[in-house]
Amino acid sequence: MTRLFAWLLVLLLFGLFGAAVVFVLLVRVEAGKGFPPYSVYSAERDGLIECARLLRKLGWEPVALTRPIEPGRHQGLLILVEPSGTALIPGDEPDLSDTEVRALLNWVERGNTLLLCGRQINGLHRALNVMLTADGSGAAGMPQAVEVSEAGGYTEGIAEMIVEGRDAVRAPGALPLWWVNEQPGAVLLPRGKGRVLVVADPSLLTLRGLSRADNVMFLYNVAALHAHDGRVYFDEYHHGLRGGGGFWGYLRHHGQQWALLPVLLAVLVAVWAAAVRLGPPLTLPSPPSDGGEGRVSLTPPSPPAGGEGGVRGPRLGRADAVDYASAVARIYQRSGARRLLARTLARGFLTALTRHLRLRRTALPAEILAAWRQRHPEASAQRLQGLLRGTLALHKGDVSERQLLAWTQAFDQFQAEVFRVR
Repeated sequence: MTRLFAWLLVLLLFGLFGAAVVFVLLVRVEAGKGFPPYSVYSAERDGLIECARLLRKLGWEPVALTRPIEPGRHQGLLILVEPSGTALIPGDEPDLSDTEVRALLNWVERGNTLLLCGRQINGLHRALNVMLTADGSGAAGMPQAVEVSEAGGYTEGIAEMIVEGRDAVRAPGALPLWWVNEQPGAVLLPRGKGRVLVVADPSLLTLRGLSRADNVMFLYNVAALHAHDGRVYFDEYHHGLRGGGGFWGYLRHHGQQWALLPVLLAVLVAVWAAAVRLGPPLTLPSPPSDGGEGRVSLTPPSPPAGGEGGVRGPRLGRADAVDYASAVARIYQRSGARRLLARTLARGFLTALTRHLRLRRTALPAEILAAWRQRHPEASAQRLQGLLRGTLALHKGDVSERQLLAWTQAFDQFQAEVFRVR
C-alpha cells in the first residue's frame, strides 16, 4: 500500500464520518426535534415553526437570529417569545442581563418593533415597567375569548380573538389591544421612535394559536405594519441557540466560510506532496556470498577456531573509498562551496600566524608582516608577503580549484618549513 493510497483512505474515512454527522443533524433539523421551547426551528407543541411557514406563505421571509440583533443590520419586526436568557447566579432562574435588555431597547428606540410574548416576567418587562398578572383561577391553558380594542391597524379586521389563559398585562400609559376579563391581555408601548407589543399569551404564535383565523389576522397586521424589506426576525439567541464565537463564528456570521477553501486546498496539496514518491522504487542487491576485496560483506565472518577473535564489521574496499570521495567532491562542487573553502583556508593561515607571533587574532596583514620582520630574516619575510597577498585573493573568493589547491600547498609548506603551529 503506497503512502498516497493510505492518505486518501484516511481522508475518505473522515469524509464519510463528517457526512454521516451532517446527515443526522439535517434530519433532526427537518423534523424540528430537540430544540428549545418557542424556537422557530421547533415542530413540537410549543414550537414556532408553523408561524415561520405561515409568514413565508403570506409573503415575508422569516429569519432566525442566533446572535444579538444589530441596529445597523436588522430593521423592522423582531419576535421574541418566552426568552430564557441565562442564570446570572448559579441556582437562580434564567433571565435577561442588563446588557441584553439595553441592546434590545436601543434597537427598538431606533424606530423598530419588538413583539414580546410570554407569561414569565423578565428583565425586559421590568425595564418597560410592565407587570404580568398570572391567572389564578385554575383555567391556565384553557381557551378564552377576548374583547378586541380599537387599536388602529393592529386589530383591523379582527372580530373575536381566542387566547389561552387569563393572564393580564399592566403598564402605565400603554394602549390595550384586547381585554381578558376586563384586564388588558396585550398592550402597545411606545419606546423612542419604535414600539413594543407585549402579549401575555405565548401560545398565540404556535400551531394551536394560529389555527384560529383572527389570531392569524393579528400576526398579519403586525407584519404588514412593521416588517421592513419583507423580513420578520425571530430571536433564537435568547433561546440558547447562539452562533459560535472566534474566527469560524465570525466567518459564519458574515457568510464568508468559502474563504477557508484555499486553505483546505493548500492542505490537500501538502498531503499529496508528502505522499508522492520522489523516484522509482529501488531493489536492494542480493548480498554477496564472499567478502572479497572491493565488496561489502553483510554477513560477519566467524571467529577462527580455537581463538577468541571478535566479530569484524563489513569491509570497505579501495574502489568504494574512491567512489565515496569522488561523490563528496561533486557535492561540494555543485553546492558552490569553493568560496567558503577559500575563506576558511585564509582565515586558518592568518590565525596560525597571529598565534605564532602572539598578536591579536584580528591583526591586519600589514601588522603581521611588520612583527614578522622583527623576529625573522628578510628572506622569509619576502615569502610571507607573497602569501599574505594570497590570503587577500582567497577572501575575495575569485579563485579556481587549481589556484585553491596551490595556495593550500604553499601555506602548508610555509608552516612546515618556517614555524610550527602550537
